[in-house]
Amino acid sequence: MNCLSQLQNGIFSTEKELAKLKEKENLRILVYSDSHGDAPIVGKILEKFGPTCDALVFAGDGIYDLISVMEKSRQYKEVKKWLPPVIAFVRGNNDYSYVSATFERKIFVPKHIVLEAGCRKILVTHGNEEGVYYDTEGIEMAAQLVDADSVIYGHTHFPAENMHMIYSMNPGSCSCPRLRSLPSCVVLEILGKNISAIFYKIESGIETVFTPYFPEQYSF
Repeated sequence: MNCLSQLQNGIFSTEKELAKLKEKENLRILVYSDSHGDAPIVGKILEKFGPTCDALVFAGDGIYDLISVMEKSRQYKEVKKWLPPVIAFVRGNNDYSYVSATFERKIFVPKHIVLEAGCRKILVTHGNEEGVYYDTEGIEMAAQLVDADSVIYGHTHFPAENMHMIYSMNPGSCSCPRLRSLPSCVVLEILGKNISAIFYKIESGIETVFTPYFPEQYSF
């Protein structure tokens, strides 16, 4: 569960929980991006995966969708269980620098966050300023500048995973997919020095169904 208190670096957590995340050998991070007003699907993602993950990362565009779930956690104990102890989010090109909520009058939405998780140092950025529509060179250079070995980004609404010297991963959009991709989210697994993404396609109906899939089959 999350304390719903924002640290100076923009992450919602405590210094103790951040230290625990850094010290863990094996961990799971829930990642989604580009919800663009679809708060219900964000709630479904958190309900499904949040209780079993060590951290949540939102890569931008739809900050109010996450805030709405965080607000509900103040009213409902069950929703509170959905929120991992570490919540990191960044500003998309459609988000504001500051937002407000019932639990925090002024919430800062940073452009970039560096999250230390296990053996990994992860740069989180939306990606619009790094030219991710063209290639991953810009985000890899940005990662090197902050001594990060991994990047989580969004913006393209298309899932991707690149095992370069700098690992990069885009969970795709959970509500507005593009280029033959599907609504998706990711559980990022860090096992010792290894890092890999489990992509889940999201099928909405009477019930929301999450099924693992390989985004390579939807390549350009």
